[in-house]
Amino acid sequence: MPAPTKIYFPQVASGGWADWVEVVNVGAEEANITALARDQNGNVVWSSSKKIVPFQCWLVPVEGQADSRGVEVSLEVSSDQPILGERHCHYQSQVLDFPGAAVELDSAGTKLFFPEIASYIGDWIRFFNVGEADAIINLIGRDRSTGKVIQQLSGEAKPKGFWTVDDRHLGKLTGTLEVLSSQPVIGERHSHYQGGKTAIGQLAQITEGRQPAPTKIYFPQIAAGGWGDWVIVTNVSSHAKASLNAVARDINGNIIWSGAKVLDPYQCWIVPVDGTVDKKGDVSLEVSSDHGVLGERHCHSGSQILSFAGASSHLGSVGTRLFFPEVYSGAHDFFRFFNVGEADALITVVARDRNSAQVVNQIQGRAVSKGFWTVPDESIKNVTGTLEVISTQPIAGERHMHYQGGKTAISQLGQVIAL
Repeated sequence: MPAPTKIYFPQVASGGWADWVEVVNVGAEEANITALARDQNGNVVWSSSKKIVPFQCWLVPVEGQADSRGVEVSLEVSSDQPILGERHCHYQSQVLDFPGAAVELDSAGTKLFFPEIASYIGDWIRFFNVGEADAIINLIGRDRSTGKVIQQLSGEAKPKGFWTVDDRHLGKLTGTLEVLSSQPVIGERHSHYQGGKTAIGQLAQITEGRQPAPTKIYFPQIAAGGWGDWVIVTNVSSHAKASLNAVARDINGNIIWSGAKVLDPYQCWIVPVDGTVDKKGDVSLEVSSDHGVLGERHCHSGSQILSFAGASSHLGSVGTRLFFPEVYSGAHDFFRFFNVGEADALITVVARDRNSAQVVNQIQGRAVSKGFWTVPDESIKNVTGTLEVISTQPIAGERHMHYQGGKTAISQLGQVIAL
């Protein structure tokens, strides 16, 4: 699965929110990169370009430029070499984190899904149309406990334009949100907690794109200690009951807990990990089903909340070559690599400088089959740049980044550029 040559960020925020966008050339030759900001109707309102060598980064000058018109815009970044990217959107202690989205990264499609929408938090969702015709977008909200439809609405987005919904449109929905579109779209969700003290961001998960929804998903970590975990999984079959099995494993891949549940179509299961699984120490979680399953995990401590989609090769988050467009020496980084393969994984981590693209650190580790390897901040050392991960077996990679003295945290799964 090669990296894309075009990535999208559905939003660059206006108002009091600040944006930071980084793009990395992951190709073998110098890249000619162009960034375009578009308004709601898909009209180009700003552009910029840059040449960067392999593994060099470009901090796209969106702040004060792309957003200078005081209106909400999207951002498209295209290149003649493969690229990846990451966006942070921040306001005081709230920081949202998104990878650049692309069809090749399994983050754009005609059928999308959010495993969690909650009436007790502030939800905001942007749908960006990457197609060549107007997109008719239908939203179906279902109750978490029963899977029954309780809310429906529809909207339109012009080619390279967007449609935005929030709590006013979603009503008192605590459950899931299915998205059906006549054109491929990207869905970006912001969830605001604790009266606006903290926020998390998620891209919609694709249930009809290059591959169908997976029947097995992975969460590389269920945290021990003072962190609380919450995991929700959904049967995304429209017609059949699903038999789900959840298995927690230790660092060596040994099963230390299991649970099972039968779900009706679109019904959810909040897997009872907190206070049970985490008593066994730091573990991983695998959820398998006889029908399509999607999931989401939140890991929280005080005002810090980490959010991860369940990882799968079907969702572009399991592979043998992963990439993190940003590591930062001024933050505290934590990486977990979970081996989904059938043999031991030899994992090489290559850290490069953001500006020079030179290798500044390289470490190796091993994870047994269904086991994991953890890389703390001390091992990465004082690197501001990128992290490439090469493995002999397919792995899922999870990054935690902690800011502001432990008041704020953001999270990312490694972006897969080789299966």
